[in-house]
Amino acid sequence: MVNLMDKDGNGKLGLVEFKKLWDKVQKFLKIYKKNDLDQSGTMSSSEMRVAVEEAGFHLNNQLTQIIVARYSDTDDLTLDFDNFVSCLIRLEAVFRMFNSLPKDGEGFVQLRLFQWLTLVMG
Repeated sequence: MVNLMDKDGNGKLGLVEFKKLWDKVQKFLKIYKKNDLDQSGTMSSSEMRVAVEEAGFHLNNQLTQIIVARYSDTDDLTLDFDNFVSCLIRLEAVFRMFNSLPKDGEGFVQLRLFQWLTLVMG
């Protein structure tokens, strides 16, 4: 999360960056608690789908399944709060990256391999 929130690339969060992260964590905690319907302390894939939508991300079923598989720590594909926050922070960063790129008239971006690697590894 530090890497995704670190705007100046120094590997640390300044006070302003930390405040933004803390505000996001608080927002995501409210969403998490509201959507953990069975109050198990973990989120099922169906609960996760609704929570991600509530956080402002409109994903298709395939991407939702990939995210649940990637961020769940258990065989039953449930997510704890830490993984939920990590997932949403990552989604925000990826959407922000995509939206910052120049697009053609249909919303497509075109990148060379090293441009893409710089974005995802930076």
